[in-house]
Amino acid sequence: MKIIREIPWASLLLLLGGYTVFGHFLADVTSPRLALTIGAATAFAAALTFTHPLTGLGKLIQERFKSDTLTILSLILFAGLLSVLLNWFKWFMPIFMILSCEALARIDLKVARISESESCFWLTFSAWLGLGLGWIIGVWELS
Repeated sequence: MKIIREIPWASLLLLLGGYTVFGHFLADVTSPRLALTIGAATAFAAALTFTHPLTGLGKLIQERFKSDTLTILSLILFAGLLSVLLNWFKWFMPIFMILSCEALARIDLKVARISESESCFWLTFSAWLGLGLGWIIGVWELS
């Protein structure tokens, strides 16, 4: 029973809600079963990524911005990505919401001293439950 009290339920419920909204969004696409499968695989990949973060990212950024030419090219690339993001805002907003909820849940799990394998389980479980719940609600609304 000790483990149940240690789990950060508020952030996991927030993650569940984010994935429920995204699952509802996926139920309205052309091929909802394929989208749900891809969403579930992506949710598992995101859980693994947040469980084992990229530690060399800071080193990569430092090396990238040593040259002025690379800095300008990076800014041009960033501006292009920003224009794509604003053009497809309907897709990117739920994704950013999910990533921020997943980061919050991972931080809370780490503060609660939950192991990496258990953290991956809880993140994946919340994600898949939310995707399934949202997809069922979306399919139910469409019929």
